[in-house]
Amino acid sequence: MNIGIDIDNTITDTTPLLKEYCKRYNDTVVKRGLKMHLDGFASYNLYDWTPEENMDFCIKYLEEVVMQSQVKENARETIQELKKEGHKIHIISSRAVPMFKTPYETTRKFLKEHEIIYDKLLVGKIEKKSSCIENHLDVLIEDDPQYINEMAKFMSVIVFDTYYNKQCIGNHIMRVFNWKEVYNKIKLLEQKNFS
Repeated sequence: MNIGIDIDNTITDTTPLLKEYCKRYNDTVVKRGLKMHLDGFASYNLYDWTPEENMDFCIKYLEEVVMQSQVKENARETIQELKKEGHKIHIISSRAVPMFKTPYETTRKFLKEHEIIYDKLLVGKIEKKSSCIENHLDVLIEDDPQYINEMAKFMSVIVFDTYYNKQCIGNHIMRVFNWKEVYNKIKLLEQKNFS
């Protein structure tokens, strides 16, 4: 199978560190007394920043945040096992210029440092649909509601369950809480494809 895997909050736990950076930026740069939205998960929806403030934050700190994010338990091992079993691994992320100065290089460096193996790295576009179609992906492992809802219209999506994607439901959506469950869902999809 051709497996697409998102990075932030899928391979890694990005949101906790992102919230720390956003709070610091909000308190020291924005200084308008804005409160953090409890249901936010990205720089653009954690605070009521202007688009310019959000872009300034991203350009200054987003690469730093993602480079320091922790890899989720069993992510590396599960991806290695799937690759060993013959699956094609496509790491797919909406990391793109100008929010990232060097989206491809930054992501490649992080994956290498953390020994995350893959066949193809798909970054540089905000949208993911065209990459999923062009690379004939059978399944996408994702956390972001925007991409879950869009991709589930035409492919299977394994969703890392979190507070901000509870509303995502549908026939092609499978929820997981950890990477061992991801592996089990891939096995189920394999059986379905061959039956």
